[in-house]
Amino acid sequence: MKVSEHAGARRTAQTLTVLLPASLIAAYAHTMAAVWARWFPAWGQGGGVYQRIVGGESYYTHGPLAILVAIAIAVLLIRHTRIAVKPRPRLGGALLLLCLFVHLGSCLAGITFVSAFSIVGVLAALILMLWGGQALRRGWFPLAMLLFAVPLPEIAIADLNFRLKTAAAGWAVGLANMLGIIAVRSGNQVFLEGNKELVIANVCSGLRTLISLLAFGALYAYVCRLRGWWRFVLFAMALPVAVASNAVRVLGLIVVADFFGADAAVGWFHGFSGMMIFVLAMGMMFGLERLILLVRHQVGRAGPAAPLFHDVRRGPQDAPQWPQLKRALKRPPAYAATLMFTLAAAGAWYLQGNPVGSSGAERLKALLPAQLEINNRVFHSYELPLDNRTLVVLETPEYVRRRYLSQTGQDGALDFCTIISRDNRKGIHPPDLCLEGGGQNIISKADVTVSDVPGRGDLPCRELIVQSGTQLNYYLYTYKCGGRYTRSFWRQQLAICSNGLLSRQPAGALIRISTPVTARQLDEARQCAFALLRRSIPYVDRALP
Repeated sequence: MKVSEHAGARRTAQTLTVLLPASLIAAYAHTMAAVWARWFPAWGQGGGVYQRIVGGESYYTHGPLAILVAIAIAVLLIRHTRIAVKPRPRLGGALLLLCLFVHLGSCLAGITFVSAFSIVGVLAALILMLWGGQALRRGWFPLAMLLFAVPLPEIAIADLNFRLKTAAAGWAVGLANMLGIIAVRSGNQVFLEGNKELVIANVCSGLRTLISLLAFGALYAYVCRLRGWWRFVLFAMALPVAVASNAVRVLGLIVVADFFGADAAVGWFHGFSGMMIFVLAMGMMFGLERLILLVRHQVGRAGPAAPLFHDVRRGPQDAPQWPQLKRALKRPPAYAATLMFTLAAAGAWYLQGNPVGSSGAERLKALLPAQLEINNRVFHSYELPLDNRTLVVLETPEYVRRRYLSQTGQDGALDFCTIISRDNRKGIHPPDLCLEGGGQNIISKADVTVSDVPGRGDLPCRELIVQSGTQLNYYLYTYKCGGRYTRSFWRQQLAICSNGLLSRQPAGALIRISTPVTARQLDEARQCAFALLRRSIPYVDRALP
């Protein structure tokens, strides 16, 4: 009888060992799929595995590596350190419920990155619930490493990307001038003698280096010979190291372009320098550690070099670690965690299904007239497609882009563009950042109000005057969030989240009109853009939720 009971308990524990992670994966399946798409934006475009991995503009291709490093460190901790199993089921269970509540709320509002961050909290709660506080203290670093695998919101990426791009280009141009190479920077463009020109693209901005090097810096600070707060100093140095190493890369591109031409710089050397920048950055981190150790030795504050886990290493007299951890799966908290994950999986799959309503891209195309009368002039229109690269960045295939031209052809074109995001906010970016990131200079920004809009009255908008070379362009845009319009990107994001939570309609849109200023005076360009917005908003209201 005792043998059969023991065998039954063993089978139950083995079954639970499978069901517990399976229910956790099911609860976060949608989130994991969205994170994978951010890691590898070109994954769904076909082609070979290599092209799917390197295609698109992703700053998180290191994400899977960060997870593998976290798993490796966790395995080392279990094998080589002492971990007392003292479960805290109540505290861990409360934390688990809170994190799962955040996850379900994120699913309802369509906030993927918050849901992804909640995974770390769920794992911490699970460790506390099954194994206790000491196990959680041991595993803090693997949990922290997982944070580097979670893609940040696109707006944070765009802003940081632009700042790093201009900083790297500015430093590189300054260094090139010191070397005797005549170079001038304008936005993200670098002009050289002989009509040579380089464009510092997003992938050269240093953001990929920064994020991946911060993850490497955290790992290196964890295993390095430094102790105490010096580890945090070394980790903090990863930021200037990333910017400096990327500036060296851009300098190399400028030198190669000056001697061998721009085609060589953006060709073979571009790919080669992308690999070498990590070697340079890692060498700088190693050098910084040696410098800190040398300075501490010179001032008589040298600390003893100790091996990893030296103070918590498990000895021969300690019981094996794995059996202790596996025995915890036979206890009621493991059953409770499995049940909570199963319920969360059902809730997440329901909440992340198709939201109420649908996008109206095709409906807007059908409703929007192909011919409009604007300021007593007749304008005809034709569709302008977006390229695949832009659609990958926008993460939404639903848009309407149409160009209106007057019958005489003497007036400047009016471009109408609406980017529609049905079930997320990722496809909507502030035009300011997109224009500046593309190397154009915004010489004027202002909040404006378009009056007498049918069905709306006054409509809050924002206008930009943008210079691209010798060309001036006028931009007018507004954001739609449910039944309201706003000129504030952040207000729209908040409204979309609220709509997702309250009515399961996390839809939004960016409505943008642009026209060149050279063909007409600025006031006339503004009035034409205002008139087109007045004519188009009623159709937008009918087509979009």
